[in-house]
Amino acid sequence: MPLASYCTAYKTWRDACELLAREDQQMVADDKANVLIRIARNSAAQMTTIGAQFGLTPHARLRLAGTMPPQQPGKFSGLIFPYDD
Repeated sequence: MPLASYCTAYKTWRDACELLAREDQQMVADDKANVLIRIARNSAAQMTTIGAQFGLTPHARLRLAGTMPPQQPGKFSGLIFPYDD
């Protein structure tokens, strides 16, 4: 379900951006452009929220189970087990 929601939000965002690009060339009423901008912003916010569940942001990747940030070797690493990385 979250993946389907993400895909729907992406399609809505993309459609709104494409319509905005077309409307910008035709210079139509500002009200329509404002609605499209609001739709694009809301869809982008939904994608960010849902995408965090899939680890699509650096911060969300750290919260996923089983992932650890890379650690730098300490000054004693390799003394007992020289091939231990």
